[in-house]
Amino acid sequence: MKNAPELRKRFSIVGTPTVLVCKPGGEEIDRTMGFRRTGEFIPTIENYEKGIGTLAALLAEEKSKSGDPQFLYRLAGSLQAHFRLDEADARFAAIVASDPENKSGRADSAVLDIAWDLRKREDWTGAAAKCRELVQRWPTSDLADDASVSAGWYAGQGGMKDDAIAAYREYLEKWPKGEDSTFAREQIVELQKPPEADSEQ
Repeated sequence: MKNAPELRKRFSIVGTPTVLVCKPGGEEIDRTMGFRRTGEFIPTIENYEKGIGTLAALLAEEKSKSGDPQFLYRLAGSLQAHFRLDEADARFAAIVASDPENKSGRADSAVLDIAWDLRKREDWTGAAAKCRELVQRWPTSDLADDASVSAGWYAGQGGMKDDAIAAYREYLEKWPKGEDSTFAREQIVELQKPPEADSEQ
């Protein structure tokens, strides 16, 4: 779409897919971000039309549910979808602080979400550090492999070649047959190319 960048800016779209639910006059009721199955998507939209589960409704509930990691994660995700990243990250951080052992299964996700938000700000160093934090704190997490390879990607984007190569090698050492193993190997080869090789192509 030719005018996609302008539309993203106009509607504060932080990621795709994002679906805006609006009143007939165009006023936004709320939005969803990310892929959703039909069985989840339709009830969500129907609830939004009734004022249930909207960002405004979640913020109104926050005081009574601030100790619930599942609720906080949902609220943080809604703030994230509205491009209110600082507010989202504060809730993600609260989840991590209140659940250091990741008993809720949301603390590791929260760290990865903070990394994603840092990436949106082009803070590649911070994003890579958050991914490494996840791997160090919860090495058996289902997200540890994603975090490990993401640490390499973010470090590479930030020009930290040595850190990127180290992260990819760590990934390959821990998950040699992981779904991103081919990608990690390819990235190591690219990062190790001398500068002249890049300029000749």
